[in-house]
Amino acid sequence: MAEKTMSGMTDEEKFRFDLTGFLVRPAILTPDETAGIIDQIDRIHDDPESLAPEERSMPGGAASLLIDHPRIIEVLHEIIGPELRLEGSYCIRREKGQQHGELHGGGPNQIDPIFGYRFQNGRIHAGMVRVVFELTAVGKDDGATHFIAGSHKANFPMHPDHSSLGEGERSEFLTSYECPAGSAVFFTENLCHAGPVWQRDTPRYAVLNAYAHLATHWHRLRVEPEVMRSLPREKQAYFREPWIADFSTSPATHNSVERFLNNEEAPIDTDRQA
Repeated sequence: MAEKTMSGMTDEEKFRFDLTGFLVRPAILTPDETAGIIDQIDRIHDDPESLAPEERSMPGGAASLLIDHPRIIEVLHEIIGPELRLEGSYCIRREKGQQHGELHGGGPNQIDPIFGYRFQNGRIHAGMVRVVFELTAVGKDDGATHFIAGSHKANFPMHPDHSSLGEGERSEFLTSYECPAGSAVFFTENLCHAGPVWQRDTPRYAVLNAYAHLATHWHRLRVEPEVMRSLPREKQAYFREPWIADFSTSPATHNSVERFLNNEEAPIDTDRQA
């Protein structure tokens, strides 16, 4: 077994993420946890009234366990840092023949402070990181998320010869993954990626969470108030307002998890829900 560093990631995991821009952690969820979230997604799509209001959208209900799952957070602390925000969360139930998006991202956009990727002073600094919780087993040719491996560090724009999902037109660097149900796939948003056509007769179920550093935010928050109010304070902390320090106080106030948990009046980032 590969030796873990103090961060909870192995050296091999760090190597893979830095080299390719993505990382798979197989089967971090139990079968019961996976089944519970699949049932929630089915009911959101087919019978939302059968769910309590706080369970009718992400990241509420059964899916709330994903917000701060320890096998996720230990990776994000290493590749983003200890000060995290959950930028957004949504679920998919993709049927055969459905597609999520063409290839996008990659190239010199790595300089963007939101999506940027760099390695400095012995550690990874990723901007926004997407975590895909694959709730059904995925084969490499099934049509799950695809990547142009290494494009998160490319210094030239994505060339048209490497930007197609068409049969016979795909880049030699285009790749995907295979994993059992309940796995987590991490990728930097600076990596060129796509959601191609799903090929299997059975649906693909997944939850996609986007995490960023507490000092930044990109997505307008869309968490329903009922969902936010239902979350324990420890999970609400991942939606606190995007700032690091308030130097108008003496000593300076830091927007830490501890401050948030000890202050019931500390605001959540709810002003972007309208």
